[in-house]
Formats: sequence, structure tokens, C-alpha cells
Amino acid sequence: MSMIGSQKRRITKTGLVVLSIGMALLVAAMLSAGCTSAPAGAKVNDTVKVYYNVSVEGGPVFESNFNGTPIEFTIGSGTLIKGFEQAVIGMKPGEIKQVTIPPEDAYGPVKPELINTYPRTGNLSTMDLQPGYMTYQTPDGKTGQVLILNVTPTTVTVDENHPLAGKTLVFNIELVEIEKNTA
Repeated sequence: MSMIGSQKRRITKTGLVVLSIGMALLVAAMLSAGCTSAPAGAKVNDTVKVYYNVSVEGGPVFESNFNGTPIEFTIGSGTLIKGFEQAVIGMKPGEIKQVTIPPEDAYGPVKPELINTYPRTGNLSTMDLQPGYMTYQTPDGKTGQVLILNVTPTTVTVDENHPLAGKTLVFNIELVEIEKNTA
């Protein structure tokens, strides 16, 4: 039998190595003192850098930054969709994971109250409108998008929901870096 320190080991019927209680106590003491080589995972309030790609469930990837610059955000800040931020919690640098995010943790469900039919009066009467996405600018300079569903000589039906509302999203995420919040 070989020796580990001054402790003996024995091999059980299942092939497991059993060390005496003294070695087990030493390992337990090291772990409780924080002596571990595994880096801590990302937590709320940490600033992280990640690569990702995303697709609608069952569809092709429509956005990716894997060949570009990683995005940087603070977990829990609400700057990204809830499901994405939650998926990064616990990840370690270099870790890659795939996560499926349902609509309620992404861009929400389709809200029927955001689908409206308007009369073609004023500016709408002179615009050359076609079904599809239309970008617009508000008086304060912000831009938005609406989906024009139908155009008739007297009405325009638009969907003002986010284009990804009601969609289940599939992300591949690679955590690049964690900046721990020390506050």
C-alpha cells in the first residue's frame, strides 16, 4: 500500500479510495477557508463582458458579436433583457452556455392593445405606406419602429409591439471577463 503523507489509504470493493478521517478534515478545512482554485462565478452587480449570438427558437442566428467586441454590462442593471442577465449569473470566465429564454423573460408577450387601426388623415394620407417595418422619429429625436400590417385607402393598421415580442429566444453566451463589484 502506498502512503499519502502519514495517512494510509485502502481500496474498497467498488474501487474507491478511502483516506483516514485526518485527511478528510484537512480537505474540509481548506475548502471552508476558501482554498480553492475555482474562480468565483458572476454575481448581481458585477460588470461582465460577454460574447453572444441569438436566434428565434427553431430559426437561424440573426445577431452575433462573436467576431467583434464583447458587450459589457452590469448584472442586475436592467440594461439587457431579464433572461439574458439571469443566464450570466454563476458563469465563470471562459464558460460557454446555451440558454432558451421564454417571451416573459425576453421582450414580453404580444400585447393586442398595441395593434391599432388608424384613419389615413393628416400626414398618413400623404405618405406612401407599404406593409412591413417602418422607422419613425419622434419630435424629441428618438427613433422607433412599427410594423405596418395593412394599408387601405382610408386606414392603416400598425403593430407597435417590439419585433421580438412573443418570441422564444435561444442565446449562446461566452463569459469573457468579470469585474467584481467591491461595494
